[in-house]
Amino acid sequence: MFIDLISVTILNVVLPSLQTDLDASPAALQWTQAGYSLALALGIVSGARLGDLLGHKRVFIAGMLGFAAASALCALSVQAEMLVIARVVQGVFAAAVIPQVLSQIQVMYTAEERGGPMAAYASLSGLAATLGPIVGPALLEWDLAGAGWRMAFWVNVPLALLVAFASVKLLPDSRADGAARLDVTGVAISTVGLVLVLYPLIEFVDPDKRGVWSYVSMAAGVVVLGLFAVYERRVSARGGSPLLEMSLFKFRSVQGGLLVQLLFFVPAMGFFLVFMLFLQHGIGMSPMESGLMMLPWSIAVPVFATLSAAVLLPRIGRLTVQLGLIVMAVGFALIALAAAGASQDTGWTDLFWGVLVGGVGMGMLVAPLMQLTLNDMPVESAGSGSALYNTITQLAASVGVAVVGTVFFSGVEGVAQTPAAVAEGYGDALATSLWLGVALLGVAFLSSFLLPRGPVASADAPAGEVISA
Repeated sequence: MFIDLISVTILNVVLPSLQTDLDASPAALQWTQAGYSLALALGIVSGARLGDLLGHKRVFIAGMLGFAAASALCALSVQAEMLVIARVVQGVFAAAVIPQVLSQIQVMYTAEERGGPMAAYASLSGLAATLGPIVGPALLEWDLAGAGWRMAFWVNVPLALLVAFASVKLLPDSRADGAARLDVTGVAISTVGLVLVLYPLIEFVDPDKRGVWSYVSMAAGVVVLGLFAVYERRVSARGGSPLLEMSLFKFRSVQGGLLVQLLFFVPAMGFFLVFMLFLQHGIGMSPMESGLMMLPWSIAVPVFATLSAAVLLPRIGRLTVQLGLIVMAVGFALIALAAAGASQDTGWTDLFWGVLVGGVGMGMLVAPLMQLTLNDMPVESAGSGSALYNTITQLAASVGVAVVGTVFFSGVEGVAQTPAAVAEGYGDALATSLWLGVALLGVAFLSSFLLPRGPVASADAPAGEVISA
């Protein structure tokens, strides 16, 4: 989990360097992020079932070895298209690994013993978020053998191999009795539908690729996703094992929680992409300065995730999430105001408070939201609910990069290439992207009234799990 999370946070910082070195188009840059998230979203339920069928240890080790190989392929990429393909492969193997983590904790420890492992799980999640913005620039400056941004992927290889070797020695063999089968048809249909929707959204940044086909593709994707929902209901009605457990949507808390998660995570993940481009390409910050600029956000998220789950949620219930949405929207607004009409002199003091406040808001959201989402669900459905929640999270990440990235790149299109014009153009594009984010957070706030109102008892597992997502 730590390797997966720190890879994401490191990549956010080195993306501008990657774009320059590979001469990546805006669409290719978006696919670098969205392709990984999409593969992870589509594969995470199947990865969990593979662990139940074939053994958690076996699938975990195979996934780690595959993740190491895919990371090496990313590092060796000589074209943006090759990197995108390698990132998709990396996401597939991550989907095999991630579900086994909590499964192994359940196998290795009794209920009374899980507090320590779950605390470590959550702490490492926060540590990865904090270290990424520092380690990424440090790897760029180290520039071992001229590797540059490629070190962000090479660093995964020895770490993943070490984990795989340790797992052979330390993890027990386990598998679930009566494990559900893989829903291969469901994966295929959902993949086609999501690609039909996301592809034109991302490619829309290229003026030559805009046309009627874009809208036809998105409409077709919506139809295919509708057929996917019908198919999943039929599989469930026949007593099969659907990829998406549609019966979970009968719970009001699930409806509200998933909608809030989608609406808040779309602008959040899009923000990480476009903010780094603004800092480095727009106002000329170095990678290290950009990473340090994100440090207040990275520290605030785990601190306030713990505080909100342990202190606020048991006392004020869904108001915790609603306050988090408001605070995060205020953070976005502060950054948007500072970015509008930016200049080369725009810097740390102009952006600090917006970044800090935004991180506080996100921290207040990530831990309580999953607990509230699963609140009405019976215990026997908690595993399916958790998998559904994490799937929606990764889908939101893909959509966020596609939508927010497209708005941002459309805004910088045709900007005159003088330092003053670039700073102003990138600043205005960032501000437009963030005001869109504020609007989505407003809709999420309205959706949050579907969540349970009352206080909810704190729990160790959900807080760590949501941070990891």
